[in-house]
Amino acid sequence: MAKLLTTELFDNFTVEEATIDTFNTFTIDGRIHKEFYKSSDGTEEIPDSEFSEWSSIRPIALSLIKGKHTPLGFKFILHLGEAMKLSLLEKSDMDISPDQISLGINIKYSQGEVVITTGVSYSIFTLDKSAEKAWDEYIPSFLESNGIEADLL
Repeated sequence: MAKLLTTELFDNFTVEEATIDTFNTFTIDGRIHKEFYKSSDGTEEIPDSEFSEWSSIRPIALSLIKGKHTPLGFKFILHLGEAMKLSLLEKSDMDISPDQISLGINIKYSQGEVVITTGVSYSIFTLDKSAEKAWDEYIPSFLESNGIEADLL
């Protein structure tokens, strides 16, 4: 939990959704409201991504979780950022466009245990499962290389 909430390790991910259960349940929809960035003179830069970056949500999540009591639970649905996704797809030699696929992880904490589940979502139909295989291999190596112990199920 410390590496997720207090380091930049997951900052290249975007947030689809975050739910944190403490004294209340807090839910964050990570979808960016582009109209928020529109100014009358049109000078503000509107983010390209559909979802907020973890780096902008992380301080909010940390403020909701830190304190005397351990949270009852939380769930974060994160997607690999575009630059890292492109790199992974290129290394895996897949014939799929980055805009046709989303690589995600669900990080769920409940009853003292953290469970991370990988997921792949396509905007096209394909029988090719190489992206799923590459993503399922990447996450354990990512965790291990960053000193996060994990048991594969």
